[in-house]
Amino acid sequence: MTRSIQLLTIDAAGTLIRPWPSVGLIYANTAKKFGIPAEEKLTEKYFLNALKKAQKEDSQTKVNEKDFWSKVVNETLRPFGETTDLDPVFEELWNLFAKGDCWRLSDGVKETLHELKKRGYQLAILSNNDSRLRPALDDLEVNHYFQEIFISSEIGYEKPDPRIFKFVEEKMELPPECIIHLGDSYTRDFEGARNAEWSAILFGEYNSPTRSINCFPELLDILL
Repeated sequence: MTRSIQLLTIDAAGTLIRPWPSVGLIYANTAKKFGIPAEEKLTEKYFLNALKKAQKEDSQTKVNEKDFWSKVVNETLRPFGETTDLDPVFEELWNLFAKGDCWRLSDGVKETLHELKKRGYQLAILSNNDSRLRPALDDLEVNHYFQEIFISSEIGYEKPDPRIFKFVEEKMELPPECIIHLGDSYTRDFEGARNAEWSAILFGEYNSPTRSINCFPELLDILL
């Protein structure tokens, strides 16, 4: 990687951080407190289906972020408690995911970010997320590594929409050839960045010809 790269943007959920111990378990345990007999694996399955459906019908940039996630929670837990008022469950889950306790940093994050800043790189978050990301990252003690935190629900566009990448360029006052993006979604992160004429790295275990890494310290070999 040539040193023309000045800015690294990083996706949040699934890349920088991951739910802990799992969305399914967090949802199921919270539901049980309200008398709903949810089970972890089935809850995880229902959640993934509900999220995919909600993203297809209403992105977080088109509706109120709490309304978006209320729909996801209701779609996920309704099979376990058809006659139960799920609003109290939703409110508790909403507050839980604004805290660092429900998240874990990917391995080697702090050490890698520290080294990249020493090497002179600018760092920013670029996430399809909502306002709860800020307090969660604050709890995890990583906010100070990032010059900016770009969140789709606040900007009005989400990856892979080229407008969100353009927004970052204008805010950071950098051309696309000076920016590289790291994320775990091939469509939203990798293709989205490449279509915006950025460089891109896919995060996670992928059997693909695209450039990818499995852990954060591998970034240090790419960003020299």
